[in-house]
Amino acid sequence: MQISTLIGKTVLSRTGECLGYVIALRLTRDMKKISCLVCADADEEEFCLPARAIRSVEDAVMAGTSRIPSPTGITSPIGRHVYSHTGEFLGRIKDVDTGEQPDLIILAPEGERRIPLSCAVMGETVIAYPTEEERRKSKPRDSRHRTDPGKTAAVQQAPAQADPAPVPPPSPEPVPAESAGRDPQPTPRTPEAKANAYRLDRTNLLGRRVKKSVFDADGQPVARAGERITAEILSRARRSNRLLALTVNTLTNIY
Repeated sequence: MQISTLIGKTVLSRTGECLGYVIALRLTRDMKKISCLVCADADEEEFCLPARAIRSVEDAVMAGTSRIPSPTGITSPIGRHVYSHTGEFLGRIKDVDTGEQPDLIILAPEGERRIPLSCAVMGETVIAYPTEEERRKSKPRDSRHRTDPGKTAAVQQAPAQADPAPVPPPSPEPVPAESAGRDPQPTPRTPEAKANAYRLDRTNLLGRRVKKSVFDADGQPVARAGERITAEILSRARRSNRLLALTVNTLTNIY
C-alpha cells in the first residue's frame, strides 16, 4: 500500500462518526507496516491512532476510538533526497509502498522509479545501491575485536611511562566588542527536526507559495502556481484527496 493514499482521508469510527482526517503517518522501522496515524479533528486538534485501531483504509479510514498520547514509529521519509552509491542525485522520495518487500518511489527529473528498500541506506539523505548484495558489502567491517599479535607483544615489552603532566584548559577567547549583545547563533536542527520539515500538516503549508498548480480528479484547480496557501486551499485539498500533491508541489524544488 502506498502511504500517500491515506493522507487527507476522512477518519470514521465504527458507528460512522467523523473523527477527523489523516495529516501524517509513521511507519515501523522496517517500513513494512504503519505504526500510527497522526490525525486532526474538526478544530484542527491533533490526535494519534495506533495501527491496531485501524479497521479499513478503503474510501475512508475506519478505526476504533482508542488513541495514544504521542506518535510511535519512524517519521515518513517522503521528501528526502536520494543519491546513488556513486554520488549521483536520483531525485526525492515521493511515496513508500509498504508490504513484505517495501519500495521507495522516487520522483526523478525523468519520471518515477522504484528502489527496493533492501537496496537503500536510510538516513537524512538516502543512498541507493544497484543490488542488495552491493549494499551489504558497503557496510564497514567491525574491527573493534581484532588484535594484531605483533602490536600486542610490542605493547607488553614497552617500558611503562610516567603519566604526562596535565595540560591546563585553554583560556576562553575574548568576545569582540562589536559582537557583544548580539543574539546567539541558532542551534542546528537535529535530523528528526529536519525530517519533520516534510510532515504533511497545515503548519508547514500555511502562507507558503505553491510552486506548481495542483488539480483535482476532475481537472478543477485546487491551488494555482504562485498562490499563497490559505486554510480554504488546505480544506479544498483535503476534500479532493490532494493534500500530498499540494505538499510536494510546495515544499520541494524538483519541479
